[in-house]
Amino acid sequence: MSEVNQNKFEAALKMISPLLAIAAFLWGVYTYGDSAQKQRRQAEIEAKRTAETRRIEATRPFLDKQLALYTEATRIASVIATSSDKGEINRATKRFKELYWGELGLVERDEVARAMVDFQAALDRGDGQADLGGLALKLAHACREELAVSWGTNAWKRSNEIEFER
Repeated sequence: MSEVNQNKFEAALKMISPLLAIAAFLWGVYTYGDSAQKQRRQAEIEAKRTAETRRIEATRPFLDKQLALYTEATRIASVIATSSDKGEINRATKRFKELYWGELGLVERDEVARAMVDFQAALDRGDGQADLGGLALKLAHACREELAVSWGTNAWKRSNEIEFER
């Protein structure tokens, strides 16, 4: 090997060491940034999961109360529409009005509110049990649909849209 080639080779070797050090440094920076980005994404996913869990825990008392009141309202409406015992009908009518003018307003949404108004209007008009039966069923269906939305499940929704004549 000639001296000129020897000098070029030595110069190239001297350049390779710093270039390798720079490449190693840049690779370290890249892998650090990539790792940090993955950790941020994982932390965001975990934060969303935690927030959803807290939201569910926070709404649980409301959902439980809504379920209890909707169940009571449908039961009371069915007693008014089907019972032959005047005393039982009077007690159920009193409780229906308490729910209508009070507690149910805390948890009801549009469809249940409309069904309650329709049932109350029928009571005020003195409609018979045949008419009240259909309105009680309408109330029960509205409650079921709203509970399905509130609880975020389709399990309570109707499997078909066939309306039964009553």
